Amino acid sequence: MAEQAGADAGSLARRLADLEEGLAPARPEATPGLRILGYGEVSAVLVLADVPGLVLKRMSGFADQRAAETYGELVTDYVAAVRSAGVPVVETEVLVVRRTGRTPVTYLVQPEVAGDRIGHSIMRTADDAAHETLLHRVLDAVLAVREKAAEDVAVDAQLSNWYLAPDTSGPPTLLDVGTPFLRRGGRQAMDAEIILSTAPAPLRPVFRRLGTVHAYFEDYFEPRTAAVDLLGNYHKEGRPDRIDAALEVVNQWLEPLGASPITRRDVDRYYRSDARLLGFWLQARRAERAVRLRTGRGYDFILPGRVRR
Repeated sequence: MAEQAGADAGSLARRLADLEEGLAPARPEATPGLRILGYGEVSAVLVLADVPGLVLKRMSGFADQRAAETYGELVTDYVAAVRSAGVPVVETEVLVVRRTGRTPVTYLVQPEVAGDRIGHSIMRTADDAAHETLLHRVLDAVLAVREKAAEDVAVDAQLSNWYLAPDTSGPPTLLDVGTPFLRRGGRQAMDAEIILSTAPAPLRPVFRRLGTVHAYFEDYFEPRTAAVDLLGNYHKEGRPDRIDAALEVVNQWLEPLGASPITRRDVDRYYRSDARLLGFWLQARRAERAVRLRTGRGYDFILPGRVRR
């Protein structure tokens, strides 16, 4: 990525501008050479055949150029803050792409890493000892960020956000920096409207009034809630059989923090609630996409197909 920051960055920016000119977010599979590697709740992870070795995390929903640039600056600050705690972060370059007649998008450009070394893959396939080691290392990194970072930051503890290099016992590398969990002056630094822009228009005033985005961000600053979220994702990854063993590790980690122990019921109930909410969210977004396409207004977000939760 160091070389990428030089002349190659300009050519990549032009390539992304060309991509956006021809991309139909409602039908990304129609774009030659484009493959969807994964989805966040508000983003999509792309790879392009003619830029091998890189993953491109696409974010839209910005009101204007300044909003996109401010978001990019915040991501850069967030990466620096996490690293200040001694937790490595994958090299990340933020590119803001201007578009003719439309608001800009941003791409977070990162080197592609081996999929079998990402935390959720290890959790699914490793033996019990390796699974326990993985969990300890991720939780230690989460705690380091909480206690040692230069700013008030948090991280998403879900195992799918962490890369473990082979033959090393150091902290895992954080992959997901697209949602900067950073507070300044006691307030969330990221503009909530970026997240709200992904919701169907009729629901946005409701979410604003309820403070839904604020509550979402704040959850990641609470170790117990972040840990419940981490454990709940074992259901989505098809390994609920590992939750009980993971609970022992997590509750030992929580004890010195003064948090109450997590029970299996807590995890299962949280996951069911979260799955229902996210399922509703996706259905509502698909409905808005259908209406916008039918009325010729276009739709700027890439949505997943069927999601197993």
